[in-house]
Amino acid sequence: MSSLPAPLPSQYSAYVPCFNNETTIGKTLLSLQHQSLAPSELLLVDDCSTDGSTSVAIQLGIQVISNGANRGRGFVRAYAMQAAHHDLVVSCDATNHLPNDFVENALPWFSDPNVAAVFGRIWQQKSVTIADRWRARHLFKMDEQMEINPNAQLITYGCILRRSAVLHVGNFDPSLIHSEDAELGLRLSRAGYSVVFDPRLHVIPVCSNSISEVLERYWRWYAGKDEDSSISSYIRQIIYSFKVLVVKDIVKRDFMSVVISILCPHYQFWRSWSRRKR
Repeated sequence: MSSLPAPLPSQYSAYVPCFNNETTIGKTLLSLQHQSLAPSELLLVDDCSTDGSTSVAIQLGIQVISNGANRGRGFVRAYAMQAAHHDLVVSCDATNHLPNDFVENALPWFSDPNVAAVFGRIWQQKSVTIADRWRARHLFKMDEQMEINPNAQLITYGCILRRSAVLHVGNFDPSLIHSEDAELGLRLSRAGYSVVFDPRLHVIPVCSNSISEVLERYWRWYAGKDEDSSISSYIRQIIYSFKVLVVKDIVKRDFMSVVISILCPHYQFWRSWSRRKR
């Protein structure tokens, strides 16, 4: 592939995947509308919500694309990439918002034609609950110093994608309900594209999570598309929980979070095992 600098586009599309996000979707959409470089196209791709999510979007003048049934994350993201009219496509999850300069600061990466995606660091500004403290430590890794990585595993909670590259490798897998971004990122890497993680780009969560929600989120992030529910995997998860998660909680003297860390491997195993039994 060519390594010559490419001119940056003056227009881009943006979309928000949504399923029953009435309480947060407004802030997410407004953050996209208020970018210093505003999107030429902004879509809400609704996965058959049963709450007022789409009404919020319509009131903000956002174009809504609705699925006829709940199809999952892979389907929604693949649909969005097909529907977008511009080569650069911003994606922001419906529980996050992007600072006003997110797009402006991320765009220069795309002067390299090999860059297929750029994503930022999720940045939790405060912890309201025990579950929030746990997700900040173990999901968002707020205590860790992070560096730019030009060969990162793709994460789409707040990112820009090059549509032509995504479609070139076959788009998101519409059958996946999680890990659709990591799976696509692997195909992009194999095709010679670069996926950039830039921790200077912040993605801000707009809501707290319950304990059950952070356990589910941890499972989605780390189960992998094959959802290994073997006994050996279960044992490894238990060991990791005590050697890594629990230790970090104790170092921070956050003893209530220890309970979540101990529950984590059991939830992971049960969640994957129960899905295999369907």
